[in-house]
Amino acid sequence: MAIIKCKMCGGDIELSADKTFGTCEYCGSTMTLPKVDDDQRAAAFNRGNHFRRIGEFDKALAVYERIVQEDDTDAEAHWCCALCRFGIEYVEDPATYEWLPTCHRASFDSFLEDVDYLAALKYSDGVTRRQYQKDGAKIAEVQRGILATSQHEEPFDVFICYKETDDNGNRTKDSIIAQDIYYQLTEQGRRVFFARITLEDKAGAQFEPYIFAALHSARVMIVVGTSPEHFNAVWVKNEWSRFLSLMKKDRHKLLLPCYRDMDPYDLPEQLSVLQSYDMSKIGFIQDLNRGVAKVLDAEKKPEVLVAAPAPGGSNASALLKRGDMALEDGEWEKADGFYEEVLNQNAECAEAYLGKALAASHCKSLDDYVQKLLSQAKNAESEELQAANRAEKHINDAVQRYSVPGYLPKEEIAALYEYDLTYTSPLALRKDQAQKGEQIFRANKLISRALRFAFGECKTKLEAAQEKYVNTLNAWVAEASREDANSSSANKVKEAYAQHLIEADKQAEQLFKEAIARKEREERKNEQRRLEQNYQEACRQLELARTPGEYALAKQNIVRCVEDYEQFRADNMG
Repeated sequence: MAIIKCKMCGGDIELSADKTFGTCEYCGSTMTLPKVDDDQRAAAFNRGNHFRRIGEFDKALAVYERIVQEDDTDAEAHWCCALCRFGIEYVEDPATYEWLPTCHRASFDSFLEDVDYLAALKYSDGVTRRQYQKDGAKIAEVQRGILATSQHEEPFDVFICYKETDDNGNRTKDSIIAQDIYYQLTEQGRRVFFARITLEDKAGAQFEPYIFAALHSARVMIVVGTSPEHFNAVWVKNEWSRFLSLMKKDRHKLLLPCYRDMDPYDLPEQLSVLQSYDMSKIGFIQDLNRGVAKVLDAEKKPEVLVAAPAPGGSNASALLKRGDMALEDGEWEKADGFYEEVLNQNAECAEAYLGKALAASHCKSLDDYVQKLLSQAKNAESEELQAANRAEKHINDAVQRYSVPGYLPKEEIAALYEYDLTYTSPLALRKDQAQKGEQIFRANKLISRALRFAFGECKTKLEAAQEKYVNTLNAWVAEASREDANSSSANKVKEAYAQHLIEADKQAEQLFKEAIARKEREERKNEQRRLEQNYQEACRQLELARTPGEYALAKQNIVRCVEDYEQFRADNMG
């Protein structure tokens, strides 16, 4: 039987070929399980799970993607790919002892729209699919919280990435150098993200929203390291690899590796192709300041007010119109290009930010965008609630009463009492959506900026769209409240469960009777076999007898064996 590691705590779970759902006996977490038919496949899942649990999300993703290449219908492999892409780690809540997801790679892309999450739903069914949906909803909630928090953060100019402590918990040389760079840049008026200072008043579990906001807003990342191991440290690599991904989408971002006491050829391969700085050289800090200034100061151009362009006005006005026409034709990339040109002239043009948001969402108008948000909200999975607690005492008593060692195992009895006690209720989901309505509408960074810089007609349109979205969510709450008041779903589940316990008792009692009957039949056969063997042994001793005494003793044994056998037949065979 294959052994798989728990996705939450790392404990060992025994798998059978058809087992895709279970509970870890170490942490009590209920989870989906992979279908494995050999130790090699189980080892692959365990290797990927190990990398994910220590924060090596890229390595873990590569492992799971290889499993998907071998079998594209493996729902659990797709699910694990989605976990890695969003940097999901499970952490035990000290108050409730429940293992909850934390997100180390937040994204504006919804977890519920991730291609691998959707594939996991597609290739699963029944309880397994419901567990994916339940866990996915929790992760999406964490993601929404991160996005909501990050929206309130002021943008940063520079993000300093470094390793804070060594393996013994002591502060690293990297941290001291990074702090010197922080002071140098802040004295020049730069807004710098430096974890030791920026996050000093934040709890560890709350870091990700601020890191996410800083990674997306910062134009420059400086990666400081004094050894190859520090550059490749899990959380250091997590930050600079995410920034590299953002650079592919935003050509205005720049990453600057800074090394010391090491060979530049030992830099990670992804960083070795970038312009780097040797921190031991004289004039290093001046060279670094100049490199940062090239990016940040290049954008300081005279602003052209195009927020409310007049027909036939500036070049920005014409670009906005061309962007709008491209939107109408569904030419999303072309529209985005026109709006980007407007922002190159005026970085505070609300219409351009709105246009980019619509193009990115493949929406031709603001109304289409609102409808898309409402469609996503409408299709969100309703919360699963527990109608009643499992009848643990009843089940435990039945397991003890009806199990027969060697003939009817406890697990088989317990399986008879398994029952899905959950039912779906849209009310809690709708209330949560309505409560976070404005946050969700503004979760798109481009929409948020459009609202920030909008005035006049553009501001009116945006506020009206937001109001329409929130009002619709509130109407759904009222509708869900009426449905919930008239619903008897919970009572139906309770009634069905009570009946299920009665039926399970009957089945358990019947299985118990059959097991006892099998046990007694086998014991009779064994006893009959023993008596026959004793008779045969007595006959053999009679044949071997050489003296009158031995002969008499053998005859007595034969008589006793015959009597025992006759008594056995009388007791058991009528």
